[in-house]
Amino acid sequence: MKNRVIDVFIIICFILMLALPLYFADKKGGALQSDENRFLAKAPKSWTPYEGYTEDIEDWIDDNVGGRQIAKTFYNYLIYGFMNEFRSDAAVVMNDWYYSLDEESLTLKNAQHKDVMTNEEMMTFISRMEDINNFFKDQGIAFCAVTFPYKVDIYPDNLNGYITQVRPNSEINLLKTISMNYPQINLSVVNNELRDAKDAGKLVCYRSYDGGHWNQQGCFIGYQTLMAQIQKVMPHDDIKILTEDDFNIAILERTNTVLGQNFSEEDVEYTLKNPVSVRNPEWFSKIGYVANDPWHSNRYYESGDTSKPDILIVGDSYIWMQMFPWIAESFNKAAFIHQFDEDNIQRIVDRIHPDIVVFAGLTTTIEDLVHYSALTIERTTWGKLYF
Repeated sequence: MKNRVIDVFIIICFILMLALPLYFADKKGGALQSDENRFLAKAPKSWTPYEGYTEDIEDWIDDNVGGRQIAKTFYNYLIYGFMNEFRSDAAVVMNDWYYSLDEESLTLKNAQHKDVMTNEEMMTFISRMEDINNFFKDQGIAFCAVTFPYKVDIYPDNLNGYITQVRPNSEINLLKTISMNYPQINLSVVNNELRDAKDAGKLVCYRSYDGGHWNQQGCFIGYQTLMAQIQKVMPHDDIKILTEDDFNIAILERTNTVLGQNFSEEDVEYTLKNPVSVRNPEWFSKIGYVANDPWHSNRYYESGDTSKPDILIVGDSYIWMQMFPWIAESFNKAAFIHQFDEDNIQRIVDRIHPDIVVFAGLTTTIEDLVHYSALTIERTTWGKLYF
């Protein structure tokens, strides 16, 4: 009888050992890990063996099974409790500030100034910017590009003692120099405006506990600089730039969860008082548009005012997450597509016939768009250039 009890106990323990990792699985196959800027592996497409079947199972188990997230959260809880900082290969929280350090997104390389263009790459960048300007000019369309710095470019002091910058000059400073020396390429850099806001003692321009996105204070600064560049290349259209008088502004408290810990920060919220442009969420589906970006970030707005020009913006999350509705206020038709959908640029151009096309986003976004921008698959004249 005693041996039978022991056997049953061992069987129960064995079953629990198999079941607990599944119970504590993240259950988010294919979801984006916000604290690591990577996607979790998806479960196998089917349970019928196929080529790569074993690798798919192993990847899914590594990413999702075994309480990995729970163990990571507990570890970070202990480290933060005793050392008041997190340090990992993926992210760092120190000095009450969070940075994503995912090499896949080039964030770490940017922080270390490893992504600065060589002279040869810089001249290729300038040449292709001129090509893009001429490409749209031939279609009677204005063009400009606006680039934004990573958070570390504006607040480098927050990584002192952890990140070593291997080159004295940053990519954003190099692009600023290019924009001044080659005005014909219509490139604007949002850099000094953010630094001035920081030096003036305003609320921080980037979220403290986010891998790199700015808050609405920084977003508004970026918006005004972007619109000023658009106004510069389209002076005859009298492009309206919203001011703080067009918004209700309030202070809010936000709590973010980073690496399993909750952090609170103060932010400024900008809400349009009288928006006139309305989003049409069905427009892209009606034209049979297939998004390549995993966030399905494409946006389309109309104001109904045909006296206003039309615009297409190609960029990243710095635009579509909160700035794009503000931009749309100054236009009749306003479309946004993600940089991952660059193969669709000409298709959208042919659909809405914009008066201006804008490339906007982080430095790496602009460089990627310039170096392998498939204005159309058939008509592009260059291939992708890796840095």
